Amino acid sequence: MVGSDKVIEGRAVSGWKLLTTRKFGLLFSGQPVSMVVRGGDFLFVSGLTAVDLQSGERMQGTTASETRQILTNLKQLLDAAGSSLDKVVKVTIYMADLTELMAMNEVFSRYFPVDPPARTTFQCVALVGGARVEIEAVAFV
Repeated sequence: MVGSDKVIEGRAVSGWKLLTTRKFGLLFSGQPVSMVVRGGDFLFVSGLTAVDLQSGERMQGTTASETRQILTNLKQLLDAAGSSLDKVVKVTIYMADLTELMAMNEVFSRYFPVDPPARTTFQCVALVGGARVEIEAVAFV
């Protein structure tokens, strides 16, 4: 097991460790994707949209509210895997509308107030489930 008691499964796959959590198991239920994968000292977190981690229900809202939910979820996932937001080194952000970049940046800067991670931001034609924002991350353990 890696990180905390929330991590219930870890299996080596060609030097990688797939991490699954009981608490967050609904997030990618039935989809061929791993929520968090550990490779050496790095955690790779799949793209997250605004979802209630307890119920798995999609939360629709403004760009700011979706960003806040995503980063709260990211914090919980990293904590469960033995890392934290201050160990995030790279994020990729996908947005439905880049004219809302300032609203996303305002929330983002609250979660990364000092030495923010490297970042790439894209505008996409559409995101899964009608999301306005999706964020993936890479962090140290």
